[in-house]
Amino acid sequence: MQRLFRWLGWLFCVVGLALIGAYIVMTYRGLEATFNFGDPVKFEFILVPFWQIGLAGVVLGAACLWVARRFARTAA
Repeated sequence: MQRLFRWLGWLFCVVGLALIGAYIVMTYRGLEATFNFGDPVKFEFILVPFWQIGLAGVVLGAACLWVARRFARTAA
């Protein structure tokens, strides 16, 4: 179980940091770096910036790594 949480933690952290980097690059280029969580057919637009999604991924990854570390302490 420890290996699964460690792997997921690194995966979420890398993807989160990539989204934050994409936000910085797209903003520098003058593009709007957002994702629509709404339904465009109903004209519902819930735009969330990439940095917020990336930050959530980094926090989730850090939590997974913390859980993996806790598993390692209890196993030893």
